[in-house]
Amino acid sequence: MSTSLLRQAFGITGACYHSTEYSQGKVIFHAEMTDKKFQCPKCSNTHFIFRGIRTRLIHIPPIGTKKSFLNLITHRVQCKKCKYKYWPQLPFLKGRGRMTKSFVRYLKSLLQFATIKDVANFAGVGWDTVKRIHKEFLQQRYQNIPLEDVKYISIDEFSIRKRHKYMTVVTDIKTGQIIHAVEGRKKEDVECFFKKLKKKQLL
Repeated sequence: MSTSLLRQAFGITGACYHSTEYSQGKVIFHAEMTDKKFQCPKCSNTHFIFRGIRTRLIHIPPIGTKKSFLNLITHRVQCKKCKYKYWPQLPFLKGRGRMTKSFVRYLKSLLQFATIKDVANFAGVGWDTVKRIHKEFLQQRYQNIPLEDVKYISIDEFSIRKRHKYMTVVTDIKTGQIIHAVEGRKKEDVECFFKKLKKKQLL
């Protein structure tokens, strides 16, 4: 195992590999955030020193049937110019969460043939987390779907947060393709899409 393999296999950059641990059927890679050019969010200065440390356990794609994690030592950064302290956003992470972008892509691939519940149980993450990723995937994928050949549609709704929030999905009956997805289940939530259909003389 090496730093280059972390980068090539999991897309992890800006981290130096330390060791590998095998514990309770899991593979845990230990690494540390390395020096790199960070830009201060306050004054845009790129000169800094490390001030503070913490360790984060991050989901990465599995190796075979074994769940895998990155145990990463991170450093808080202090700008040398304005003295502002901040935890830098690492490029390989999904937002501020505890999963890499490669792990999110892995979950999306599983969602192509498995239910949200099954994916959550198999990957060892929360139902709400997988549901949020699925929602983002649907919104990105179906923003600009051609509607000229659509003649018949079906509308369905499902819960995106148990008993609280819902999402409405519109499907082309002929092809089975999802052509629109929106959060909510009220008339006003899908009204804009229906107006778009009317403009194309489909209703």
